Amino acid sequence: MDKTRGEISQELEQGILAMLYHEWEQVVWGLSLREPTLAARLKRPGILISEMKSTLGQWDPLLGEISLGRELVRKGRWDSVCEVLRHEMAHQLASTFAESRNEKPHGRRFVACCAAIGANPKASGTYKSLEERVWGEGASENDRIMLKVKKLMGLATSRNRHEAELAAAKAGELIARYNLEHIKSNEKRNFESIIITTPSLKRTQAESLAAGILHAHYFVKPVWVPVYLPDRGKMGRALEISGTPTNVRIADYVFAFVLNYALKSWKDYKAANPSCRARSGYMTGVVLGFRQKLDQSQKQRCAQTEEGRDQALVPVKDGQLAAYVDRRYPRVRSTSRVHASTSREAYSDGLEKGKDLVVSKAIAESGVNTGKLLK
Repeated sequence: MDKTRGEISQELEQGILAMLYHEWEQVVWGLSLREPTLAARLKRPGILISEMKSTLGQWDPLLGEISLGRELVRKGRWDSVCEVLRHEMAHQLASTFAESRNEKPHGRRFVACCAAIGANPKASGTYKSLEERVWGEGASENDRIMLKVKKLMGLATSRNRHEAELAAAKAGELIARYNLEHIKSNEKRNFESIIITTPSLKRTQAESLAAGILHAHYFVKPVWVPVYLPDRGKMGRALEISGTPTNVRIADYVFAFVLNYALKSWKDYKAANPSCRARSGYMTGVVLGFRQKLDQSQKQRCAQTEEGRDQALVPVKDGQLAAYVDRRYPRVRSTSRVHASTSREAYSDGLEKGKDLVVSKAIAESGVNTGKLLK
């Protein structure tokens, strides 16, 4: 690839196409679990990366081809590319129904097909990309809850330990109150799904624990999704989180902040203990210590609720988010992992260090991980 121009080499393009074909197969497989008769209508198409100026993607029913814009692939995130692919798959599915020929391109049949495969009916033409919708200019300025959370996290940088803890606790309570009120009212909300880690063959215990923190405390649903690694010729995994744009931005920031804190803490610990090689165990301890701290804060809020002080903080399941994720991944299962370390001492020291973590500073205006296909 010519890095100065961002062009896609033939070898890399073939790797990306292999990723896209795998994504197509995964979507069809998921559809077959819910609607096998619909899945049977979808035949493997040709997938092309083409020069496209006025649209992001296109389905050609005569040639049986899905085309994706080269500019989208060159500059876009993988999750943005997949969003457009699903949109074109919905067009592919809609074209198998005779009555859709008399409808507008984005008519009733197409919208129904989008719902069936979990596609975004708007992801075409001049529609904003996934990254623009989540981190676009002005998004945080118009978001009241985000402004308040950012202010509290800014206060959490205080050198006064008590003030920092209090600000962080208020930020957590504000996030919980805001979301629980909306969940209980069951008002319709829009959800987005973004990838927040670089795809790899193996994830660490610390990453798995940090993903669990997001699910338990930050109102997003994390899923480790398969992503083809063209440079390795193998399938890897990346962490995708789903939630409202506000929650996705907060969770993305918290995930990176916690892991960066764990890594910095390990470097300091290693400098003080040169013979220690238990990096994984120590970082696992740090993240778990922070998780225990958050769990304890949640229990305290629930205890206050039981005393009748604040009914707004009663935990409830987010049925809308669960349904959204189920449409995308019909067989997602929650699994628990055993967290172990060759050095019990390093793990215990990390655990204590994690309990001192205060999530602070301002939430990033753009994704911590760009998720770009091309660097």
